[in-house]
Amino acid sequence: MLSIWGSKGNYAYVSARVKAKKTLLISKDNYPKLLLMDLNEIGRFLGETQYKVEMTELAAKYDGVNLIELGTSKNLARVFTDILNYSTGDLYEMLERYLMRWDIWNVKTVLRGKYYGASTEEIQEDIVAAGKYDEEFINVLISLEGVEEVLKDLKSKEGLTIPDDIIAEYHESKTLAPLEDYLDKLYYAEVLACVKCRDKAEGLFKAFLRKEVDVTNLMTLMKLKKEGISPERPENYFIDGGEELEVKTLIGLSKAESIDQLVSELTNYSFYVDIKDALEEMKQTGSLSPVSLAMQRHLLKRSERFSHIYPLSVLPIMDYMLRKKQEVDNIRIIARCKESDLAPDQIKKLLVM
Repeated sequence: MLSIWGSKGNYAYVSARVKAKKTLLISKDNYPKLLLMDLNEIGRFLGETQYKVEMTELAAKYDGVNLIELGTSKNLARVFTDILNYSTGDLYEMLERYLMRWDIWNVKTVLRGKYYGASTEEIQEDIVAAGKYDEEFINVLISLEGVEEVLKDLKSKEGLTIPDDIIAEYHESKTLAPLEDYLDKLYYAEVLACVKCRDKAEGLFKAFLRKEVDVTNLMTLMKLKKEGISPERPENYFIDGGEELEVKTLIGLSKAESIDQLVSELTNYSFYVDIKDALEEMKQTGSLSPVSLAMQRHLLKRSERFSHIYPLSVLPIMDYMLRKKQEVDNIRIIARCKESDLAPDQIKKLLVM
């Protein structure tokens, strides 16, 4: 089927399905109510929403924060997999690459679990099988003895093989950083290459992905500055393909003598307006959390604006996926904070809506 943009894919059909799913998202009006609920009340509330199937299936084995986290994660995986399965043509290819982030997430989760000696159950709790590789494949990785066995098994999977030189870096450094950095760079290289910019909508989608790279690189840069690290080869820490922050630009910014100097140099970039208050808060508190939250809000605002411009394209689908993920993140944050007895006003500051 040809879309109005001239590329193969059932854009109109998938956009209509996603539009219906968007109406099921938890409204902003419900968040103040959630902040006043205890964990059992939140679980019952979710059981009356689009999370009903997962909450019902898991209720016999889990309760409290574990039930909420697992139920929302499994629902996210099911919804994203459904969207991918009823997509076709070029749309399917782009969404498959976009959802590859969850394959990368799951592999990194397994590697971390094996590296730190986590139990099978602990690793499984953080798995979100929303990408190409299903729970069966991920469970095979989890069942393996250690990091080396996982790396060996990945060699049989197209698209996830980690080169020998990266594995050698892992052995030399005795940290997971070389493996995780490679997987992050692999994801963005794959997804950016897949979006061909055959029309304005795809061009905006690619620009959004490049903005995600900017956000990731900016947070990496700020962590380096906050920790007082000035690496000899800063380019190794950054992902290529950003929209405003090219690697050479990031290398220049990494030479800032202090985080205050770095903040002053960020005033020239388009995202500064949306994060300037968070940057001031960071300077007062020393925490990067406000900046990370502000950048997430910046991305969501941008995706919503683009999705309205081209309603029969990949953009509203991507916008829904972002909002669905953010909803799950918000619910999980509320649940964890409730378990830690944080006050509603404190929790509210951690949410992105």
